[in-house]
Amino acid sequence: KWEYPADPPSDDDYEDLLVTQIKTETLGMRYGTDNGEIKIAANVLYDADFLPHWNEFAEALQEYQHAIRCLPADTSSSFSVWNVELPPAVLDLLSNALESTHFKVLNLQDTSFGHKMASNSDVIQFSLNYMQNNPKLEVLQLTRNLFESIEDVNKLSSIIKEHPSIHTIQLTACCGDEVNDYNMLCSIMTAGTSRLKTIDLSNGRISTGGSTFVPDFLKSNPILEFLALWKNNFVDEDANLIAKALKHNTNLKCLDLDNNDLTDVGWEMLLKAEFDPTSLNSAADSNHTCHILSQFEFNADQNSKIYRCYHSGAVRQKKIYSLLSLRNRQCSNVQYFDDIPVELLPDMLSSIQQYSEYHCGEDAPEQDDKDTNVLSIVFEVMRRWDGSFSVYEAANNCSA
Repeated sequence: KWEYPADPPSDDDYEDLLVTQIKTETLGMRYGTDNGEIKIAANVLYDADFLPHWNEFAEALQEYQHAIRCLPADTSSSFSVWNVELPPAVLDLLSNALESTHFKVLNLQDTSFGHKMASNSDVIQFSLNYMQNNPKLEVLQLTRNLFESIEDVNKLSSIIKEHPSIHTIQLTACCGDEVNDYNMLCSIMTAGTSRLKTIDLSNGRISTGGSTFVPDFLKSNPILEFLALWKNNFVDEDANLIAKALKHNTNLKCLDLDNNDLTDVGWEMLLKAEFDPTSLNSAADSNHTCHILSQFEFNADQNSKIYRCYHSGAVRQKKIYSLLSLRNRQCSNVQYFDDIPVELLPDMLSSIQQYSEYHCGEDAPEQDDKDTNVLSIVFEVMRRWDGSFSVYEAANNCSA
């Protein structure tokens, strides 16, 4: 019977935590008690005493290739290492072990620590090589592991362009001093035009310098569904161009530009692209697919932003009914209906009823507390044509 042979390296609590996690994951892979999610997370610099544990882990990881192939097709198998320094000796072990062990998600956060023992370049090359050799990989997530050369960026873009499965690239605070963040974004967007559904280059130094590549890209309506660029250097002019581009985009579901250099003017332009309440027509012509995240949408309990995604038809109905409700509270709906003939009144009342039911059905947004009762809007509209009914009826009687 196989037993875990390595001894603990020291009495340090953090080191004990790392060794315990390595041992737990090793046993899980050996005995098949894991669920396809391998994760090592601590806050530990490398020590040579860890190497026997990494050896055991790597051997189990290599054998795990057989088990991972038997997981259900909808299992999002993942390999994650957080806040653990990975020097070349460990990266070599992992690289060999992962050669035929194909996870769907690779997630490395803070694994270089900026030290010479574990360089950013080594971690990036490890990640890119795994991505290139793993046709099953769907998600690449790197955090504070820096791209330090344009060659690495070009290699990433080249792999994205040819990869059969990749759909998510998340690189948070991953641009070194020698790499231009904006050029990196443009390169990834170009390579992933027909492949990537999520691009996240948050917490960087992206500044467009007046370039229109990003709005032009969004205007072309690529398959991209989630674009996260929070904590960069986008300005109001960028917001204006992006807002205009969103009028032509029906695929993007979420745009996060929080913590950029936007003023209230820039935010107003973006939010107006999502919902323009100037008129019923402008509300209907707004973008009903994309939700623009703002600094106010944050779930403190889960330490994450609130991401909403609803059926675009229901969103359109909600916006129209929201505007009707607002005008009803001001008793101002009728002034916008002067040019509508009385013959269309039944159709109008039917439409109002349909709009009020936006919250029904699957993937529908929740009902707004500010909505007025549909009967209130109907009563307001009916009062507008009350004096016309007798004339209309008389005309019908004469024609009869």
